[in-house]
Order: sequence, then C-alpha cells, then structure tokens
Amino acid sequence: MAEFTPLHSLVCKVVSRCNLNCDYCYMYQHSDQSWQQQPLKMSEATITQLGKRIDEHTTKHQVSEFSVIMHGGEPLLAGLDYLQKFQEIISKNVPNVKLRFGIQSNGVLLNDEILDFCISNNTTIGLSMDGDREANDLHRLDHQGKSAFSSLEKTLQLLSSDRGRKIWAGFLCVIDLHNDPEAVYSYLSQYNPPSIDFLLPLNHHDLRPLGKEQSLDVTPYADWLLKIFDIWYHQKPQTIKIRKFKEIILLMLGLQGNSEEWGLNPVDFAVIETNGDIEAVDSLKVTYPEATKLGMDIFTHSFDDIFDSPKVIERQEKWQYLSETCQECNLVKVCGGGYLPHRYSSENYFHNPSVYCSDLKKMITTIRHQVIEDMQTIKKRKIPAV
Repeated sequence: MAEFTPLHSLVCKVVSRCNLNCDYCYMYQHSDQSWQQQPLKMSEATITQLGKRIDEHTTKHQVSEFSVIMHGGEPLLAGLDYLQKFQEIISKNVPNVKLRFGIQSNGVLLNDEILDFCISNNTTIGLSMDGDREANDLHRLDHQGKSAFSSLEKTLQLLSSDRGRKIWAGFLCVIDLHNDPEAVYSYLSQYNPPSIDFLLPLNHHDLRPLGKEQSLDVTPYADWLLKIFDIWYHQKPQTIKIRKFKEIILLMLGLQGNSEEWGLNPVDFAVIETNGDIEAVDSLKVTYPEATKLGMDIFTHSFDDIFDSPKVIERQEKWQYLSETCQECNLVKVCGGGYLPHRYSSENYFHNPSVYCSDLKKMITTIRHQVIEDMQTIKKRKIPAV
C-alpha cells in the first residue's frame, strides 16, 4: 500500500429514499439504480460498526477532528429520534476524537424540534435549494409533481433566525441556465447565508450540459457565474462565502483549497452506503452503473483497505491520472482537471478534460485578472508619512 492521506470525513447515506423527486438527482435519475437494493435506513448494527471503523482509522492515523455528514436520500425522513441515536452511537464508539456532525437536507421536513436538537449538538445543516419559487420548481418537485416551496419558506425563516444561524452551513444551488443568475443570487443572499455553493450540473461528455450540446467551446456557465462574481466581489462587507470563487482565489494565490472539485490535493473523504458499503464519491452515479462501487464494506474492510482501490488512488494522486491536455495546461493547479464526474466519457472513462473546461478557463482567467488588478492598485498606493 502506497502512502495516502487518511480520511477526515464521511458522507453517510443514513436514508436511501427521498421525499422529493428532483429530475437531475444523481441518486435516482441516472443509469445507476443501486439505491433500489439498499435498506430504507442505516441499521443500528451498521451505525455501531461505522463508529468502530472511524475510531480505528482516526486512532491509527492520529486524526484529531473528523466530520460525519448525514446524507441521503433525505436524512430528515429518518426522524428526530433516529438522528439522535445515530449521533449517540457514533460518539460512544469514537471517544477520543473531536467529531463534527452535519446534515445535508432539502429542508422540507425541518422543524423547531430538529433545529433545537441541531443547536444543542452543534450539528450543522446545509440546505439544497436552487433559488426562488420559480427557479426551485424547475427541477425540485415532490413525487406528485407538486411544489414543496411553501415548506422551504418556513425552513428559511428557521435557519436565518438568530438561533438557526448558529448551525446553518449554507446553500447548495444547482445552476440552471434558464434562471437569471442575478435573481438567484439576490434571492438566496437576502437570507445572509454563511455560504453558497453554486453547483455545475452533473453532466459529462456522453450527456452534454444544456447550452453545450453543439459545442464545448462556448462558456454559458462561466458567463452565468461571472455575473454573480461581479456582484459578490464588490460587495462590502463580504459576508457570504461563495465556494467556487473562494477556491479559485486561494489556489491561484498558491494557497491550499478545501474542495474536491478544485486543485490537486488528495481527496480525504469517502461515502458510506445505507447497508455499510464503502464507496467512492457518490456523484459518479451519473456516469455508469457501479461507478462508485469499491467492492468493500465496513463489516469486512477497514478504511485503510480502500486506498488499494484504483478508484480511490485516482482521487488521491490526481495529477498523474489526468489527460495529457490537462497535465500540460497552466491552469491545472487551480481547476485540478475539473470535477471527476464531469470528465467522464464511455470511450476514455475519466481521461478527458472536463466537459466544462472552457467555462473553467474563462472563470479562472477572469477572476485572476480582477484580483491581480486590485493587488497592483493596492501596491501603487502611497503610504502617507507619519
């Protein structure tokens, strides 16, 4: 086994079903339909074994802090009692590490009781939402094809309140070119979230994104995002962290990023399926059936074992698995070759530039130009004599 960066976080599929039927969902709407073989909820025995594996791994590699994200499906479908039990079991089995718990939710079922539990246990909540009612309802409807937006408005009031803000992690927002970027940002930013992560749709070379069907050289996603960048960058004070922009700026300044989607740092998280299977990044389900499968589970394998899997090695040693085009590009230290699912084609698998390569280039170069221009302006300012 080669040297590797140990795990520092897990995405745990505590529930394998969802109360929404989002038409772009990587779990349910693509070729990988393995969710149908998963139990509805992660069992107590699986949670206990998960805690033991976390303890084993963190002890061996002297990891002092570890994040456990409750994911799905929709984790709040499990109910408050289950969420409490999950955290109790994990905490009991991992006594010597600072644990950070989080929930990624569509927000429909969030209520005062769950919020109080999260505040009491310092459990963060991330909210998946694509903008105002019109924007959100383009894709994020329930199983009857009805809007869930009225529930989300109540959730937004809870999370943006003084007490909710203590544990609110921010928004995940999937980009749709039909939505006006300035309107989307205006709507989300009015709640003053700590962060917004604008997500490029999970498309690839065999399933081209909207607006790039005929040519990959056009840059509609960069154009969409840069309209928001222009507003965000000049806002004072800048209270909202927009993950894509922050990552680009950090990496182009030679600093370390914190996202799998950017840069060349090794990936330090894994996914635990509802039945205890250990998987690579779950968004790979948009590529081909069993793309996430490692053939390992927490009952028969330690977390160290996954670092012998080619699918994990590729995410640890990013640069050497990139296409020659990416390896020779002067932007690769920032873009990292693009997010792994975006690079897929049935012909070359992941040995391609991102299907969003032209967008990434335009975003990086535009942001770099703005930052360099501002740094030069600051440098030219004369410091008055004292």
